Amino acid sequence: MLTFRLPTIQWIPLKSSIQLLGPSKKPQLDSTRRLTSTLRAPNCLLLGTKMFRYHQVGNCTVRAYLKRSGSLELGDRTFDFESAPISFTIMNETDYDEHIARAIRNNELKHRPGYRLSLIEWARVQFKRPSDELLQRLELAEPSIMSATEVQSDLLLIVGVKTAVVSHFSFRQAIRETWASKSALPEGVKVIFLGCRPFATVSEEEGDKLTEEAQLREIWESIELEKRVYGDLLTDELDCDDSYFRLADKTKQFLHFAATKYPTAKYVMVADDDLYLRLDKISARLQRLDQSKRYYAGHVRAIENAMKQPPIRDPESRNYLLSAQYQLNELPPFALGANFFLSMDCAKFVSRNHGRLRDLGGMDDITVALWMLTMQIHPKPFNGLKYLNSGTCRDDLVSLSDLSESAIRVIHANIQEHHRFCHDFQRRVWLRPNIGAPTEGHPRLLVFDREALYFDFAFRTTSKETWAGQLITTVSTNTHAGVKVAYFPASETFSTYLRKICTQIQINFPSAITACADLNDQVRAQLLEFYNKQAVDKPVDTLQLEKWKLCLEQQ
Repeated sequence: MLTFRLPTIQWIPLKSSIQLLGPSKKPQLDSTRRLTSTLRAPNCLLLGTKMFRYHQVGNCTVRAYLKRSGSLELGDRTFDFESAPISFTIMNETDYDEHIARAIRNNELKHRPGYRLSLIEWARVQFKRPSDELLQRLELAEPSIMSATEVQSDLLLIVGVKTAVVSHFSFRQAIRETWASKSALPEGVKVIFLGCRPFATVSEEEGDKLTEEAQLREIWESIELEKRVYGDLLTDELDCDDSYFRLADKTKQFLHFAATKYPTAKYVMVADDDLYLRLDKISARLQRLDQSKRYYAGHVRAIENAMKQPPIRDPESRNYLLSAQYQLNELPPFALGANFFLSMDCAKFVSRNHGRLRDLGGMDDITVALWMLTMQIHPKPFNGLKYLNSGTCRDDLVSLSDLSESAIRVIHANIQEHHRFCHDFQRRVWLRPNIGAPTEGHPRLLVFDREALYFDFAFRTTSKETWAGQLITTVSTNTHAGVKVAYFPASETFSTYLRKICTQIQINFPSAITACADLNDQVRAQLLEFYNKQAVDKPVDTLQLEKWKLCLEQQ
């Protein structure tokens, strides 16, 4: 069955355009079974709707006809307006679901293998067979967000992407490989993922506690590996819990972090992780702004719809507001939480008062509006921000939310290949599934002690008395078997050897290390102890041992 929703309009010729009557005039529309809702008058307000139901499955073509009030006969073909034909296919529900599933599969074939790996699946692949890219990232030892000490005076925008640490790894990967990649990121823009203290969902059923602990530790170590590899994820560095119902606290902690770590940046942006951002266009628009103070902007429905919003009092809603939390019957105008902007002075206000500011739990967008109201700062519309869950795609957007990981990649490919933003758009294909779906089980905070590292050194010999010029280092922990790393003093520097050890430890024991610099001191100390022991016991040729000592001292 197809339902047409018809705009209730009357045709008025005015410079060859179609306009709607004002609300004081009575609109009229003659309808037949050939009318459709695809006709809309630009820059006009819909005054009402009519509905037409059509049950036939198959290929269809429709037009919209507008006539002055009067004859309802279509036979004379005298219309005041006739739209272009629009063709479409009506399917039954089963065929339609299969059509959508097939379109999703076709999109997935365009992406790299493993693009939807979960956090644990990705970590297991790295433990078993680390990629060259991963090894290169770790060996380069790029500073993490927290360890970077340089002041970046040319920063325009800090983007904080709210993410569920354990369950949304594939969304972070989609963002890292598309709009936040080095090739796509505009100069002066930095993207950070906001995780907070991570939680894992544990089954309500009783099970083997040792197995459960091992599984939780694996999740925690996978998070630590991701942080080591990419250096853009904040977890326990932020004083907040990773929960939908604590989003306001997550946002507050990010604003505090941005204001203290990057105080010279001009703007901050808070965003969800299921969207595509045109940061090139956003950056250009912010650079043109003549307002770098007291700026708060985003998608403000109260302005867009010209109507006030009441708080949701339905206990079944995720956005339920208790009267004890918020007593008023109207909400202040606020920028929706999927993406909004603040100037740095607003972020610094939150930072200075982050220990005193109250919040509304999961409703960070309303909370931020209330915080800004204390300074008499009101939200402004930032055009081009839309939500697929309650709308559609437009080519002029700078942000589209509620996307699947695949859709994020499809849009990026469209832009890279100079297609329209919405090229090949199908709403059901692009829409992220299970938005707002509750999780089963109960949350468990992931807190574990960092394990101690143990080093064992041995000379590789070709015979009992002849050293082959190779040092074998075996690294282990209490819960993980040893990993061997070879050192060839004659062909590599000591610093290269230390980087090799640190890389292997970060891959195999990510929860046992905090910084390579600390590890280097530990290795040097234990190597010196090992050398002194060898010099006394002399199990290796003395001349070769002295050559190795000389090589070591030269590094």
